[in-house]
Amino acid sequence: MTKNKILSLFICVALLITSSCKEDPVTPDNEIDCTTNFENHSNATSFQSVVDQFSNNGFVGITVLVDDPIDGLWMGSAGYASIEDNVKMNPCHIHHTASLYKTYIATVILQLVDENKLNLEDKLSDHISAEVSAKIPNGDAVTIKNLLQQRTGIPDIFEIDFITDFFNDPMKAYTLEKLLEYVYDKEPLSAVDTEFHYSDANFTLLTLVIEKIEGNYVDALKTRIFEPLNLEDTYFLENPEQAPVGLADSYWDRYGDGNIENNSDIQIALTAGLSGSDGIVSTADDLKKFIKAVADGNLSTNNTLMTEFLAVPNSTQVYSGYGMGLMKVNIGGGDWYGHFGNQIGSGAIVLYHAEKDITFVALQNTGTFFSDEIKEKFFYELLRDFEAILL
Repeated sequence: MTKNKILSLFICVALLITSSCKEDPVTPDNEIDCTTNFENHSNATSFQSVVDQFSNNGFVGITVLVDDPIDGLWMGSAGYASIEDNVKMNPCHIHHTASLYKTYIATVILQLVDENKLNLEDKLSDHISAEVSAKIPNGDAVTIKNLLQQRTGIPDIFEIDFITDFFNDPMKAYTLEKLLEYVYDKEPLSAVDTEFHYSDANFTLLTLVIEKIEGNYVDALKTRIFEPLNLEDTYFLENPEQAPVGLADSYWDRYGDGNIENNSDIQIALTAGLSGSDGIVSTADDLKKFIKAVADGNLSTNNTLMTEFLAVPNSTQVYSGYGMGLMKVNIGGGDWYGHFGNQIGSGAIVLYHAEKDITFVALQNTGTFFSDEIKEKFFYELLRDFEAILL
């Protein structure tokens, strides 16, 4: 039985458990002027045409931000933040960001390196308990650098065992250690520093390292990134009740038959419950501020290490390289770097084009995780169509 077939069995259980209607308002409550008209932008018509096209082609709602030094800032949206409440999507809406979390964690790790609290060549076992490291595949040999570069050979957490447990109890929150139990005593996928294997366990372990050094990794994210950059519409969800006003509802095409269903409760539970691999919700404007600060070296003097990309030897990947918490993306129009976020009720893209000094952010509220069609449209075709205008 395939992973997706097994998933669908447990999703049915989850929907029964979380079938209550979502009551949180989805009207944004932030300081961005959502009525700003970008019609004077030289590419406004072309950009909005692309966004409208994708909204009419499988996406419930979508927001795109483009910022470049020649034409300036453009933001546009289409579709719905909430179908049930008839709320149109706009650039002020807050979105789930999923694996964009990895870039934030990599930034904090490099800040700790700046402060001589950590060294990239340190062994993982130097910074976490022997009880945990002894159970991690390759746990005695893995370094901080290996974790950042996804070259540890440690299996991913989010395989069938976790998925089974989660959809039997979708409102459960997981500690860092509880999530790591899903890789305990498993066979490594490769020797350390020999192959790339994308694994959320690597960044869960890095989160645990931050926790051991700083005391609380959520506070570290807030004081080291959110507050210095004045990210007033970026939040870390430690439990579902913290979902902010203005968070767009989430949807999926569960069976791939074109029937869109609201899965907001499950998506919020995932965002809040997956310690060490998720948790951040944000707006397009705040994400632009973050990736620009990373690119400009405003958060760490070691930021150039993040873009020392090692090849990803898998032609099916949209990204061709992985640095330290950053993906290298090249679909024909030059090199971008940033990260993708892939979830059951959302999708997120944050990219920076160093040669052109262009920032690209795309956020939408239709799940990419279960749909290869939506995944390809969002993580490949959308950027391709914007590149045709921009580059």
